[in-house]
Amino acid sequence: MKNGECGAFAKYGEGEHQRGLTKREYFAGLAMQGMLANPEVIKSISDEKIITYSLKYSDILLKELEKDGSI
Repeated sequence: MKNGECGAFAKYGEGEHQRGLTKREYFAGLAMQGMLANPEVIKSISDEKIITYSLKYSDILLKELEKDGSI
C-alpha cells in the first residue's frame, strides 16, 4: 500500500482494516480549504481546477515527505 493510501488518522486493531480518509484525501482537503478561503481564487479558477490543484499539491507533499523520510 502506498503511503498516500494509508489512513490519515489510522487506528488499527486486530483484524481491522483502515477506515476513513486517506492521507492523500486529507491533504487534498486541506489544500482545497486554503484555496477556497481566498476570494480571488474562487473568482479566477474553475471548480475543476481547484480540485485538480488540490490533488496535485497533495501528491507533491506526499512525494516530498517520502523523500525526507518523514513518513
